[in-house]
Amino acid sequence: MPNQVQVVAPDMDYLVEIVQQRLDRPASSGMSFTTGLLLGQLSVVLLVIVCFKYLLLEDVRYGRKPRSFSNRGIAIPAPPTKPSLPSTTTILNKTFYDVYDHTPESLDWMSVLMAQAIAQYRDDSKVNNRLIKALAEALNGGVRPDWVGHIRVTELNLGEDFPVLSRARIRPADQPAGSVRAEIDIDFNDQIMLGIETSVLINWPRPRIAALPVSLVLSVVKFQATITMQFNTIDGQQHISISTLPDFNLEFGVQSLLGARTKLEDVPKVTDLITSKLRGFFVDKCVYPNGRDIAMPTFWAKRDIYAKTQSSASSSNNIGGSNSNGSLHKS
Repeated sequence: MPNQVQVVAPDMDYLVEIVQQRLDRPASSGMSFTTGLLLGQLSVVLLVIVCFKYLLLEDVRYGRKPRSFSNRGIAIPAPPTKPSLPSTTTILNKTFYDVYDHTPESLDWMSVLMAQAIAQYRDDSKVNNRLIKALAEALNGGVRPDWVGHIRVTELNLGEDFPVLSRARIRPADQPAGSVRAEIDIDFNDQIMLGIETSVLINWPRPRIAALPVSLVLSVVKFQATITMQFNTIDGQQHISISTLPDFNLEFGVQSLLGARTKLEDVPKVTDLITSKLRGFFVDKCVYPNGRDIAMPTFWAKRDIYAKTQSSASSSNNIGGSNSNGSLHKS
């Protein structure tokens, strides 16, 4: 009997169940992949946060711990106790300036700026005669001797021209050794005029027995000089010293009128006396090695004063606390 192939028809319910499983399998695998990806990313973020917190951050409640590079084999030089300024030679080398061969520089721009400032000051001084009033107060202050009467300012003219600056250069200074100074030539030709009226009091044989009326007109006609500027340290603070070299040219004009009923005009002795006094005053105050020292502003003045105040306040509090503790122990 020939072999017969028997075909058995599958159960429909079984086929439906298989198809349903096949349809559900991709969705479940997709959901499991997305969930795993999110969990992996979240775990990486948490790991980074934990490492950043425990390795780089510190707890502010326990203060800051000192750090050192010695464990890493890096040699750090100890900071100097007092910062040292670079030497003059170092500054000249870094600024490419040769004090012996460098050509003097023109200061035309500085002359223009100074002229604008002087013009503004001249204009401001005319408002309500403020400069005349200030001069009158200064002349009648404590510097006026007792044999000079009240001084009245009759004329004041600040001129119309302006000083001209030129030939700016850096040259070695006489002192201290190794320092330099700036030298600037100035040329001023104008007529700055001041007129005053006063009286010379005769105090013998009794005070104010007589008075000699005096009228003076003083003027500065010409001033040519070399002005020097140099940095100096005075009492631990930086100053800029401004002076004039001895080879200056200063010319005055003096007009005088003496007497009450009979007047003497432009007495030569009076002119020579006033001129010599003015020149001597200028030499004593402004000619090298004398000069004017101007303190340089510091950015740390207020901070230093505040630190000293805080230090004194804390020390006084400590003294007061120790005294109170001692009184408590005695009691």
